[in-house]
Amino acid sequence: MTDLRKVTARPEKPAPRYVRERPEVRRQQLIDAAIRCLGTGGISAFTIDRICRAAGVSRGLINHYFASKDDLLIAVYKSSLYETVTGHIAQTGGVDDSSAPASAARLTALVEANFAPDYFAKANFLVWLSLWSEVATNPKLKTAHSALYDSYRKALAREIQAVAAYRERAVNANNLARNFIAMVDGLWLEWSLDSGVLSPADAKEACYEFLEVYLGPLRPVRGDTPSS
Repeated sequence: MTDLRKVTARPEKPAPRYVRERPEVRRQQLIDAAIRCLGTGGISAFTIDRICRAAGVSRGLINHYFASKDDLLIAVYKSSLYETVTGHIAQTGGVDDSSAPASAARLTALVEANFAPDYFAKANFLVWLSLWSEVATNPKLKTAHSALYDSYRKALAREIQAVAAYRERAVNANNLARNFIAMVDGLWLEWSLDSGVLSPADAKEACYEFLEVYLGPLRPVRGDTPSS
């Protein structure tokens, strides 16, 4: 007698090749893949085909999330140069706290984040260098850079001013913020050219020395709690 269950049973469907991700997750995966391409091959490696291979997706998916290659480049610029550091600072807590002690903690977190082991790396510097060189010749990226830099400098100046006012120190917060950013960039450049010149600890020390001349103690003490 024939077993009808064997006749009518349907074969199991194969597992789907790709997992459907939320749009924001998929978009970030594309940005991360583009950053990896820049980190291994510079701006010449920033091609749609190569990014597709790195992300394991089709060209159509990139076109779905980014209207143009420049739009993807701007997203990479924002993510690699600003959002990573901002994320490190957010982990310290008190992001919405406008008090002077919280501002001091965020300045300390900023110094630490710029030279954190997962960020202060040769691959990341190649990403920076590729993006900086592109800013000089790409009008759309230059406009994005100007807006992001201005926003970052103003936010940094507000933190500096809050600490200075609380500690009754007279400073030009805008100039100090600009000079601090330039110092961090310069330290990255020196280290990338010859890592024997300075270590991450040396770079952090230089930043603290610079800020503390104007603002007083900021270095983490006793369990990474900054002085106020």
